[in-house]
Amino acid sequence: MMRLNKFLGQAGVTSRRGADRLIEQGAVTINGKVARLGDKVNGSEKILVEGQEIKSVESKEYIMLYKPVGIVSTADDEQGRQKVVDLVKSRNRLYPVGRLDIDSEGLIILTNDGDLALKLTHPKFHLEKEYEVTTDKNIGDRKINTGINKIIRTNKNNMTIVMYEGKKRQIRLMCWEAGLRVRILKRVRVGSLNLGNLQAGEYRNLTPQEIKELKRL
Repeated sequence: MMRLNKFLGQAGVTSRRGADRLIEQGAVTINGKVARLGDKVNGSEKILVEGQEIKSVESKEYIMLYKPVGIVSTADDEQGRQKVVDLVKSRNRLYPVGRLDIDSEGLIILTNDGDLALKLTHPKFHLEKEYEVTTDKNIGDRKINTGINKIIRTNKNNMTIVMYEGKKRQIRLMCWEAGLRVRILKRVRVGSLNLGNLQAGEYRNLTPQEIKELKRL
């Protein structure tokens, strides 16, 4: 037996935290009955999420995608915009790990491993993310309040920032406060994963060693 939220995470539906939210919303049923937080299952039950039957997924999939500008980094979008999951051919239900705003581009991980997704997005791990930023003006000696994050390179109107923790649109806000406007924002590294030679819209499966390193964090 396992907790329902863990089962949904392993099935690739969402993270455990996301599963708890679905359960609280009454969107999950077990054998026709509305599920409750803390329910346990063995996998033989008929489990529905928003009316769709969910079965345990034995094989896990881990993909690195170069998200282009104009694509939303979600698995669902009420506005009908193109999503990162639309760019990847897979028989599994994949979900993005973390987010890149629609105007940003670069590395994003897609997986059906809900436990790993939760771990990689948990604030306590301070997973490093590296960004290349192009602004509308030379950076020079401008004071950019990065908090615990760090600018490691600058060259005219370009800089590289390593983020240890970040809030929504934080890099753009940091630059705005310094009188700069971000023209290009590209994530090139997540932990030990580098974007490498991938081009916008391209993706590849992570190697066993890369997966091992992510799980070791």
